[in-house]
Amino acid sequence: MADTAYGLVLPFDTDDEEFVRGFQLGMLWRSLELTGHAHGLAYARAAEMVMRMAEAKNLPFTAQITGDWAEVTIGVAEIGEDDGDS
Repeated sequence: MADTAYGLVLPFDTDDEEFVRGFQLGMLWRSLELTGHAHGLAYARAAEMVMRMAEAKNLPFTAQITGDWAEVTIGVAEIGEDDGDS
């Protein structure tokens, strides 16, 4: 992951960082509600909220931070299980 550059595929029409953070966390929460686990990218500064989300669901979590981004996982998916994004 060290050589990977991350960015938005389709930038939002606002520069409000709190909006973007809320959107990222909302997508993770949606996956938690639908599948019981979540995996994705979020701004590294949202790591505290990811931890709180995991604690609220009593699930384990990991966060691998690279620069401004964190690859986060909450809970454990079964092998071959969809992450709820499709």
